[in-house]
Amino acid sequence: MNAIIPPKRRDRKSSFVQLVAYVSVRDDVPLKDELKEDERFQRPSRSRQAIFDRLVDYMNRSEGTIIEQISDMTPEGDIRCSVDGVICQHNLMSVETAAMEMNSIAMQNTHVKDAVYHYILSWQEDENPSDDQVFDSVKHSLKRLGMEEHQYVAAIHRDTDNLHVHIAANRVHPVSYRAANVWNDADKLQRTCRELELKHGFKVDNGSWVRDADNNIVRARKGYRNAPRSARQLEHFSDKESLHHFAVQHVRKPVNAMFREKNASWEKLHQVMNDAGLMLETSGKGLIVRDVCGDEKLAVKSSRVHPGMTLSRLEPALGTFVPSPRSAEMVKQSVQTSYSDKLHVRDRGARAERRQARADARIDLRERYEKYRNAWKKPDLHAAERFRAVSAAFKEQKTHIRDNEKDAHMRKLMYHIVEFEREKSMAALRIALKAERQKLYDEGMMRPLTYRAWTEQQALHGDQAALSQLRGWSYRQNRKNRTPQASDNIIYCAPADDTSLLKADGYEARLHRDGAVVYSRQGQDAIIDRGDRVEVINPYDDGDLNTRIAVDMVAWKSGERVEFSRDGSFAYAAGDAVAAHNLHHRDSIIVPSDREQYDYTREKFNQLKGRYTDSEREALRQQYDDRYYDDVRHNDDSSYKP
Repeated sequence: MNAIIPPKRRDRKSSFVQLVAYVSVRDDVPLKDELKEDERFQRPSRSRQAIFDRLVDYMNRSEGTIIEQISDMTPEGDIRCSVDGVICQHNLMSVETAAMEMNSIAMQNTHVKDAVYHYILSWQEDENPSDDQVFDSVKHSLKRLGMEEHQYVAAIHRDTDNLHVHIAANRVHPVSYRAANVWNDADKLQRTCRELELKHGFKVDNGSWVRDADNNIVRARKGYRNAPRSARQLEHFSDKESLHHFAVQHVRKPVNAMFREKNASWEKLHQVMNDAGLMLETSGKGLIVRDVCGDEKLAVKSSRVHPGMTLSRLEPALGTFVPSPRSAEMVKQSVQTSYSDKLHVRDRGARAERRQARADARIDLRERYEKYRNAWKKPDLHAAERFRAVSAAFKEQKTHIRDNEKDAHMRKLMYHIVEFEREKSMAALRIALKAERQKLYDEGMMRPLTYRAWTEQQALHGDQAALSQLRGWSYRQNRKNRTPQASDNIIYCAPADDTSLLKADGYEARLHRDGAVVYSRQGQDAIIDRGDRVEVINPYDDGDLNTRIAVDMVAWKSGERVEFSRDGSFAYAAGDAVAAHNLHHRDSIIVPSDREQYDYTREKFNQLKGRYTDSEREALRQQYDDRYYDDVRHNDDSSYKP
């Protein structure tokens, strides 16, 4: 099943008349009919005047007109009918009056230049869904587009190889006269097709959304080859990270960047490999990626790591293969991270679930914004009522003067005075209304918030999906005016490893527009949480307080990746803080991803463990729990401002 959105007219003058006539009238002679002498066929004119004339004939029950034969009516009041053999469904008075009804509603919203919305749902050649299934698909798709209550005409066409249904809808709501927002409509329809395939058992088609093994609808990913069977078995049965997974995680992205920017070279490829404790070597007629920091016999095909890393593809562009200029011993001394089969695998299924949950949360965020946008009403200053109230007050004064003042000259003079005061009050009211409107404009209340501004407001109230969306915009746009990096002392986390605003005693949180959360202490910035990394400023002050609080914040993240920057002694301070955290709080163990940092943290953990008896350790753990849940907790307070 697939969805098609035909291109619209560039002058924004799409016609309901022509569209309804096209989808509901199929008056061509079918090719399967027997060839015989007959009167010359003449297609009825589709001009506005001709269709209007046929409409008048229909209303007058003239002969020769197309009669709509009603066959059924749904519980919602939608009419199913047959028009010249074409099965249609609509929620209007009739097919003949559909264009007139839609135009009359569309004209109520002068801001919409083109209210016509036309799309097609198509099935594969060997599929023949029933009318009920087709029209159920139509209603479901309209609901997903936010036009469930809008006027529409749907017509099934069975005269092509692929059964398809045309839907002509009016973007303007028939009651509120608001226009439906069709932003991202193609993507919404693609997801809708997967939902309908699952609901009705239609054949699965290609698109931007796919169904996974558990029938969950997820975004289609770029096509990379699956991991080798041995690597999948290792991760499944022993819960150990495979070399293939490690290499893909640390090598594929920078190699992709080199290929995309067309600046790849053998030297740069070797540099990327060496930084991860790997070496790119020849083996037979191909290339392999070998681990040099652990078991040097452990290797994986380079094409499994990246499909472009093969001799047949690289040598025509980079020349004959050049071995790495550094030996294995040199690589071991300068490695930034390395593979370890002692670490638990970062379960790929859990990571996919987290990614899918994040995508679902953003879809829900957009749907909540659409609900806010549809429910938004312009502030009413009740200007007419206030003017009438002022006018009525002075009218009452004139009535009092007329009833009580007998002198005509005095009465006329008093009328003039009252009229002057009335004009004065009216002018004051106009000035007051102008000031009130300007204040509303300044506060942004005269128009609904844009999606970005609304998302920022939601993020300030602790909405994690909104915070994730802000960071996603920042990552995608790669802005130069992001919150500048404040420290080289960094705890690296997984991509888009978002948490909502946290609260620590003595720290104040501020949310920036790029999604960065800045925690300040005593008026000085102390910690910056960017989602994929946490920067620690002055990590050694007050007994490494900032470092310990930053580690506590990292415990709220997924734990998929935890690495410390290697500049200076920060890695040791962070390792000490992680060891203390793991000793006193067993429910949120932090496991560094780097093997060297993992070994150091484990050693410090054993040293700390041996210093205390069981009872002392339990008392310290309880004390730590009280401080941990008091210092670091989700912030539901809306007092934080960017």
